Amino acid sequence: MKIRISGNSIRFRLKQTEVKQFGEEGEIKEELSFGMLPADKLSFMLKAGNTSSFAISWESNQIMLQVPAALQAEWTNTDLVGFEKDIATGQGQLIRILVEKDFKCLDGSGVENEDTYSNPNQVC
Repeated sequence: MKIRISGNSIRFRLKQTEVKQFGEEGEIKEELSFGMLPADKLSFMLKAGNTSSFAISWESNQIMLQVPAALQAEWTNTDLVGFEKDIATGQGQLIRILVEKDFKCLDGSGVENEDTYSNPNQVC
């Protein structure tokens, strides 16, 4: 999973096997380790929930985005490229969330293109 943070927005880009895992297991997680202890990790999780609304939380060095299960099922089982949502965090703050399928880079960068979706802008 690729994660891009800019201002008050977070963009998640998932490769094919990650989308499949999210569809089958209902969650996917990415961790960044700074050391050996659990407290030395920063993690990002997408989790499907039995709700009609999105939620985002920060707890124990983990950012968790809860996605409605109906949207998770639609996204993982169709050609839907992605979805976005502005989530209110309180006190007038919003976080913009984008979740997308990861497409091949048009510049042909090898490792970055492994397990990605075919780019619709690529001319064969």
